Amino acid sequence: MGGAERVCLETIQVLKNGGHEVILGTIEPTDWNAVTRRLGKTTRPDAEVSLLPFRLDAFGIYLRLLAAFLAMRIRRRSHLLMITHPNSDVLPVRADITYVHYPTSALLSESLTTLKYAQSPFWRAYFVPYDAIEHWLVKRRWFLEGIVLTNSTFSQKAIWKYLGKNAVVLYPAVDIERFVTVAGERSREPLVISCGRYSPEKRYELVLEVAAKVGGRGRFAIVGMSTGRVSNEYYEKLVDMKNQMGLDNVELYRGISFDELLELYARARVFLHAMRNEHFGIAVIEAIAAGLVPVVHRSGGPWEDILQGKQGLYGYSFLTADEASKIISGILDGGISEEMRRRNIEYASSFSSAAFEKKLLKIISSRIGDVESLKTLHEQS
Repeated sequence: MGGAERVCLETIQVLKNGGHEVILGTIEPTDWNAVTRRLGKTTRPDAEVSLLPFRLDAFGIYLRLLAAFLAMRIRRRSHLLMITHPNSDVLPVRADITYVHYPTSALLSESLTTLKYAQSPFWRAYFVPYDAIEHWLVKRRWFLEGIVLTNSTFSQKAIWKYLGKNAVVLYPAVDIERFVTVAGERSREPLVISCGRYSPEKRYELVLEVAAKVGGRGRFAIVGMSTGRVSNEYYEKLVDMKNQMGLDNVELYRGISFDELLELYARARVFLHAMRNEHFGIAVIEAIAAGLVPVVHRSGGPWEDILQGKQGLYGYSFLTADEASKIISGILDGGISEEMRRRNIEYASSFSSAAFEKKLLKIISSRIGDVESLKTLHEQS
């Protein structure tokens, strides 16, 4: 339930609000109870078509490629096909609208992506064929003929560089209203939260390092989901590191409900986002709306798009653990500026579900026009 899944779920709701019938294509059936528990609420599609009847924990990266066959199957029974898959730019399917979260070719060039597959000869052998297929698909972009959307100006620049496509920025929708309900809490504790799935690129090791430097001045909470072997192993690694470092001021939460997350946000003062070159950062906006001060790495969407490259306006940025610990210690000692809190709550509304819905429906209308007219054309052909 990361950013790509959030965009997908919000798109379903927008389309249904707009009077459209929605078919969701997935590799495996969605566990809707788990989605509702984690996100608090969700809108289900009219129908769901899955490639597999069960969850398969093995061959995860290769299952992504099979999403193309599913998309072609759904295409035959739809007026409009929109792809929000995490690797949407390398699925050889002509879609009307493709939401490219970040160019796959850029990811393939970053060592972090393949780091977990470089640990042993077995994992290298497992990954090499997939790597070759992805590079081959990256060079054949004939299927990106429709409207290309993306999540930030940071990703937009990468799409132009690697894909040669002009993408329209459509910020992911954030359910601002539910987080704003705790923004007015004044009895905040010296608590720092980091939130996101347990995955190596989130760099939670840096959070532990910062916690060690801040010491008794504050407490830290890492909140996330862990699904799959790599994610679970990373979580266990962090638990071991925490214990070895003797960090009594750190708690690691896994798979908590939305209400539990909101309760933590109501108590916290700071949101620490350690990932480098995050494409956007939905969790950062949620934290801002909940009244926390964001402290993000000086790169990617959180810095360029959310903080607008300005230090101290909507939050703060850092490059090193030392810099982050000094900023956080200052916030914990001095409290949260009421002026920043008010400014942030108002600013967060520009990333709301309503803003996402308005822009997406306009884009869809520009692509298909009147649905009934399009249906007639299909029947005539």
